[in-house]
Amino acid sequence: MNKPIIMVVDDCEVTLDVTRIHLEEAGYEVITRSRAIGTTSEIMCKRPHCVLLDVSMPGLLGTDITKIVRENMLYEIKVVLFSAKDESELRHLAYECKADGYIKKTDNIPHFLSQVKSFISPQPKTTTP
Repeated sequence: MNKPIIMVVDDCEVTLDVTRIHLEEAGYEVITRSRAIGTTSEIMCKRPHCVLLDVSMPGLLGTDITKIVRENMLYEIKVVLFSAKDESELRHLAYECKADGYIKKTDNIPHFLSQVKSFISPQPKTTTP
């Protein structure tokens, strides 16, 4: 079975390295990007299952990338805001830009990995009787 691919976009190299290590140890294939510009092209080329986007990056905000992805993607992808911002602000930003959700940056690695898994795992389908 192929590993799920996660793209992490953040302008902080330390965050990219630490996040990549934890995700790879959890069994994911990880693509990292330190620049926001060109991310949408890279998404189309690499076709990750999920993109974790830092909100505040130079050149192009994560919320702007999310809007572009939502308007132009031809395949299903989970786009998740990934930031240290306040949770209520992240919830609002995710709603505004039509992200699938958000993950607040944390040192609690099991919690972080659990949240990532919730975006990767297929959601159970509900049926109406």
